[in-house]
Amino acid sequence: MAAATKHLDALLLDGSTTVQQKIDCLKLLKVVTKNLSDPAKSSDPKYRQLKLDNEKVRSKIVTCPSAVPLLVALGFAEVQEEGSPVLRVDASKAIDHAIMTTMMNEIVSTLNNLDQSNLQNKKPKLNPSNSITSSSSTSGKLSEKQKARILLEEKERKDREAAKAHREKNVALLKQDKYVRQNDENWSSKPSAACVKTGDAISTFRDKYGE
Repeated sequence: MAAATKHLDALLLDGSTTVQQKIDCLKLLKVVTKNLSDPAKSSDPKYRQLKLDNEKVRSKIVTCPSAVPLLVALGFAEVQEEGSPVLRVDASKAIDHAIMTTMMNEIVSTLNNLDQSNLQNKKPKLNPSNSITSSSSTSGKLSEKQKARILLEEKERKDREAAKAHREKNVALLKQDKYVRQNDENWSSKPSAACVKTGDAISTFRDKYGE
């Protein structure tokens, strides 16, 4: 159980996947653990295996590097079936329904936190001072995992905003440059008279003519 929890934490903090990919992965993991926590369903072979070449499984489970190790920690083993990779709990292996229930609850809790964070990121931005106040007032109630998730989400949001601002700045500069070249008769690609390159050094107007 401890190993599975460790992989769940790694999945949450993985910087190589998006928030939506994490959410999709966790939703499928929730279904898997819920089925295996049910004594009746857990005895049915179809609930004890996942075909890794299945489009749904591949796009949601395999996309998150920590998901497969998490399932292995819960008792799954990777085997080959007709040349295709399959994650399966062997029929001879008993399933601990209590552990599956506990893991399902952890996954649901993590999923709810990510869903709320994702929803907040889509809402209009709050005043920074209000946001800081809100964060500080609730931080005492958050677990270490939740705090780490919030920090990760904040970093991803700032990275997106910085990238967007950089792109917009470059586009504006290109438009300005194009306008000047098309409308300024005095525009020239040559160095200005105030900066003349001579040899390996660049002499300024003051260097050449004095004060």
